[in-house]
Amino acid sequence: MRIDYFISAQSALQWLAIFSATSSQLATTANAQSSLLDALDEALLNDIIEAYTTHEPSTCTSPASESATSFSFNWPGTNAASDWFPEFEPLEQGLFQAIMSHTDAGDLSWSIRIGGGGNMYSHFASDLYGETMPPQKHTGSPWIDEVQQSVSVNTVINKKLSAGPEFCPGPNTENKTECKPYFIHQAGAYQEDAPNTDVPFFSPSLARHCSG
Repeated sequence: MRIDYFISAQSALQWLAIFSATSSQLATTANAQSSLLDALDEALLNDIIEAYTTHEPSTCTSPASESATSFSFNWPGTNAASDWFPEFEPLEQGLFQAIMSHTDAGDLSWSIRIGGGGNMYSHFASDLYGETMPPQKHTGSPWIDEVQQSVSVNTVINKKLSAGPEFCPGPNTENKTECKPYFIHQAGAYQEDAPNTDVPFFSPSLARHCSG
């Protein structure tokens, strides 16, 4: 019985050593993959927003400003003081991509939250006016309409009779031809295609990187 016990304990120690080594290798591999993905994201973004290299340099890059500003891709939890519409509040985590915060000695501290599409959906100034974005009580479009974002409109076919029958389903109640709108919100899509959009569709992220 003692021999069996000794062999079992020895085997357990061997398995523990193997497991520890494997875990360490996996962690190293994961870190390497993370670094490669971050480098890829940076390359994609630099290629996409190349035009911004000709813009005036930021005036907010002093050592004091940089040390007081931070960012994170980790979900920080809902900010109760933002006072979002309670029904939609649980959806925020699916929208969240990054948070950037600045701490000021006066009353100019702020934090912004950015969605997957790169749009700013929260701007919170704790010592001034709190949350600047609407509470999102907008049926079918939480954090889709009332946010800071870009909107692309196809002016050729947006609500135009010449767009073709596939965009003009027929007469409305006033016996006028009703043509479909054709635009894309940076933040995501309206919930008007059940059951596909029963859960809000927030725009996915192509790449994300912060060089600060």
